[in-house]
Amino acid sequence: MRLRCPSCGSSSCVNSAESVIKAAPSLYARCVSCNDLVLDKRAQINLPDTGFDDLKCKNCGRRPLDAVMAHILSLSGGQESRPALTLQQMGTPLLSPGVPTYAPPHVGYQNLLLLTKQRIVADASDLILKQVPEVKGVIYGDMKKVFGLEDHHAAPNTCRVLAGCDVRADLVTSAYGQILVHKSQSKIHIEHNNMAKMAKLGALPIAGRVVLDALAGPGTLGLMSVLMGAQKVVLNDAWLPAVENAYLNLQANREILGIRMLRRTSTKNRAPSRAPNLYCIATTDNTRIEVYHGEFEEFNIEDSGVDLILLDSFPNTARYFIDMAEEIHRRYPGIDIVCI
Repeated sequence: MRLRCPSCGSSSCVNSAESVIKAAPSLYARCVSCNDLVLDKRAQINLPDTGFDDLKCKNCGRRPLDAVMAHILSLSGGQESRPALTLQQMGTPLLSPGVPTYAPPHVGYQNLLLLTKQRIVADASDLILKQVPEVKGVIYGDMKKVFGLEDHHAAPNTCRVLAGCDVRADLVTSAYGQILVHKSQSKIHIEHNNMAKMAKLGALPIAGRVVLDALAGPGTLGLMSVLMGAQKVVLNDAWLPAVENAYLNLQANREILGIRMLRRTSTKNRAPSRAPNLYCIATTDNTRIEVYHGEFEEFNIEDSGVDLILLDSFPNTARYFIDMAEEIHRRYPGIDIVCI
């Protein structure tokens, strides 16, 4: 199944969940002919002694991640007035798609998204995209900040896409199965490890219930709740890029979730509102899925039929939403509320 990327329009950078699950065990593993290279991330590298093309495997076409990062570094320098960088200082390489690795990864064509806050790397972004085939995109921003909409009273925090495409995916695993979660990474926060959240979600009684993933982001908790047998799953987020990603993830996980019908609702003549608006609907044999765009504070809890609310907030807003959850529980004691 080919899906078109909402950012770049390509049919090659958005994957179906089943294709990534099948490829995951060997996706970044070295083959029998691969060259190994592990560099000191904190040390200066003697770039003239590094043969980047020589490190490309003639069998599988992949290179060690450190070789790719050193190649990027070589393109980012070139002027004596520029400060030298170590690999650690260059930025964060994000595997695309992100799957578990148990050894230093070997990456292939467009398997890497680079997040950097270094100006000299940013200045070379077009050259990097042209000459380093493993790189699918370069985005400029500070990973210490939370990407997305933390508070509707404040402006969202996003990165700049300098070159290529910013859409990538992470494979998320629980005891109930695996889903693939795509993200417009310049606008959506980065999660390297979902194991703790999946363990907490997996311990909840989800089967047969009506679940509201109130701060859904790209849909991780809500989609996993479908696999866990929820009768109905409602995903809601105030940040439109997250809602658009959730819709994309319903498409990418269509076979995994058993979705038979998926349709967008009309947005014509829709007045701006803080109250959640229905964005799309999907159905499986056992579950109805609704995705809303709007603020959780304005969600109609009373008429929704929800009996379980999942809250996965940003650290800076956790106290606010915990207080809100306590107020909801006082008003509707039959609704369980869990902070993930």
